Amino acid sequence: MGRKLGAVLIGLGVLLIVLGLMMKFYAYDRLAVAPLNQKSVSYSEATGATIFSIADQAEVTKDLLTTVNVVGDVEAGKAATEEAGDQVNVWEKVTYTDEPTFDVDSGEPPLSGSHQRIAFDAHTGVAVECCDTYFAGGADLETNEEDRDYDVAFEGQLVKFPFNTQKRSYDYFDTTLGEGVPMQYQGEESLEGLNTYMFESVIPPTEYATLTAPASIFGIDEEGDVDLARVYSNTRTLWIEPETGVIMRSREDVDTFAEYDGERVATLTQALSEFPESQIRRNVEDYRSKSVLLKAARTWFPWVGGIVGLLALLAGLLLTARSRDRVAPTHAATSHRSGATV
Repeated sequence: MGRKLGAVLIGLGVLLIVLGLMMKFYAYDRLAVAPLNQKSVSYSEATGATIFSIADQAEVTKDLLTTVNVVGDVEAGKAATEEAGDQVNVWEKVTYTDEPTFDVDSGEPPLSGSHQRIAFDAHTGVAVECCDTYFAGGADLETNEEDRDYDVAFEGQLVKFPFNTQKRSYDYFDTTLGEGVPMQYQGEESLEGLNTYMFESVIPPTEYATLTAPASIFGIDEEGDVDLARVYSNTRTLWIEPETGVIMRSREDVDTFAEYDGERVATLTQALSEFPESQIRRNVEDYRSKSVLLKAARTWFPWVGGIVGLLALLAGLLLTARSRDRVAPTHAATSHRSGATV
């Protein structure tokens, strides 16, 4: 009986150890990957934002809603993956901002909008240079075709952080500056019962472009057109679910203004934009179970399976050894008695 139980424990121990190793080094890599066929819509709200109205030639206050549509280009992703040897995702990201009542199907242009074609490592979320990526922040007024910048150098995290996000700094791509900006780890915070890591970047007032416009619009005492500096600042805070690397909550405190001869002459956009509570709840609901599964595959299954498997293996070996020790003397005694009767 002891020998049979020992054999069972040895088999069970080996099985658990192998399963633990497979979960850690095989299954996890296949679970911790962003989908090629992404399709999502997210929103950010800004109440009482200040913008410069071209029609009114003055600063006005409005409530704004930013909508972000993301769709994966599956065929392009598959081609990039085959060439790179590791999964590369190619996503189309369309963003537009206007009043909450704006109808995107009306044919009217939104107050602001952009279209990005991005490529990134499906495991780390870091930008990959391939696949005819571009950034389009406007359209040609005559042809109405997008003015696409194929030379933009995407860098850092584009739409998500890495799976198994660490408590350290990450570069996050800023579309206004066109470069990666360091985001510093700030601590942990619970959202709807889900643990998240907070990251923040503070971008000081930075000139990023120029604007040519009639001096009279901005109350400048000059004749004709003048060249104005466009200055941008932003405090961006992101709440990241660390196992998936997905953004659960976002807040951006943006201030973009026109400057002439070193003086601020108009606010172009000043808004505190963040995910509404409904968006945060939906994000948590969508990713809570995925977070648990990934953490289990990365830590619980390998550790528990490995430890329990090792204990079962040792117990099986011990039982087998003891069974052999009990059997050996019995055979020896039998042989001795048999010899005495001859």
